[in-house]
Amino acid sequence: MKKSDKMSRLVLGFVKLTGVLPAYLFLKPKVYKVNKSSKRFLPKKAILMSNHVSLLDFVLYVLIFLWRNIYFLIAEVMFNKGKLFAWFLYKIGGIFVDRNACNFSFVEESLDVLENNGVVGIFPQGRLPVNGKPFPYKPGIVLVALRTDAPIVPVYTDGNYGLFKRTHVIIGEEIYLKDYINHDGEVTNEEIASLTKMLEEKNYALKEELEKRMCKKA
Repeated sequence: MKKSDKMSRLVLGFVKLTGVLPAYLFLKPKVYKVNKSSKRFLPKKAILMSNHVSLLDFVLYVLIFLWRNIYFLIAEVMFNKGKLFAWFLYKIGGIFVDRNACNFSFVEESLDVLENNGVVGIFPQGRLPVNGKPFPYKPGIVLVALRTDAPIVPVYTDGNYGLFKRTHVIIGEEIYLKDYINHDGEVTNEEIASLTKMLEEKNYALKEELEKRMCKKA
């Protein structure tokens, strides 16, 4: 990442200052914790993992974790909407990901953020649902997590966005991928695939728990 492409705390701070009130009034997020060990605040360094239902997901997590600056992995299609918009994405913490090329520079950039006690936000599905059908999780998050001791914080949103609606979010327990590997050698492709599937299952388990909580409140 070039120096000119790095997050600007000034730009991000301005966005938060001017956008927090309208974002809150529009999203009206209700946040649940899966249990008492789940944290409402992100650890010193962490990987935020979420399902992906809308471009508003980015706004939602900036709002919920307002006091942390999150570097989100963002697909190339967003950076291709114009030079000015691309500049803006970089300045608010966007990490460029080219889904159509074998380019894993996003892994190194994510590691750089984590090594400096930052937070990286990843939507492992990589794409928004098509005709209501979500995409399976991709292994990028595993590649990042295996090279750091940062925990993965799973979060699930129901994506209930709208002026007269309310968004519901649940935060799960921290996940350390190294706890799921019983050897010190190089991780195989099969293990990476298994870990990716495990993370997907844990995220969807949060969906079930969120639905239970909402039923109780109804």
